[in-house]
Amino acid sequence: MNYSSFRKKVIKAKTKKKFRVTNSYGTKQAWRWLKKNKWLDLENPVTEKEFGAIIREVNKELVEHMFNGHDIILPHRMGRIEIRKYEPRIEYKDGKVQTNLPVNWQRTLNYWHQDPEAHKNKVLIRQEVKNVFRIIYVKKSANYKNKTFYQFIPHRDVKVELSQRIKDNKIDAFLLCNTRV
Repeated sequence: MNYSSFRKKVIKAKTKKKFRVTNSYGTKQAWRWLKKNKWLDLENPVTEKEFGAIIREVNKELVEHMFNGHDIILPHRMGRIEIRKYEPRIEYKDGKVQTNLPVNWQRTLNYWHQDPEAHKNKVLIRQEVKNVFRIIYVKKSANYKNKTFYQFIPHRDVKVELSQRIKDNKIDAFLLCNTRV
């Protein structure tokens, strides 16, 4: 089996994936809510397509603002979204190596193609990086109940763009030290 067919088989490229977001509100639900509540006295109601375009543009601006080194402070004391970097850690715990280093999927899949035993044991090849970056939702300054039920997961495109900017050294963030005593 050649590498490209092996890779397609492992990442399941030919299978249909059904994604369903549950317990979350999107632009369609927000547009319906605004329509139901008489647009909250707005002068010119917009169509669903226009509303979606507005939301996408605002989100693009927020992401660009975040990539320029600023935090996104959410309204109504809902917290903030930040990019932070951590020092990589490698620990040996319960007979296994635990690390927060990112996986180099290209080299891992190539290794799995050459060594079926490594594929069977799910051996991963990690990248050696100076710092690990994350987009985090800080709820410390938030003032609402049931904070544990809220989370922020960035869109895949945002993660890919962040990764590319890190590789190009176009982004930096505050270093958070994980000092354990």
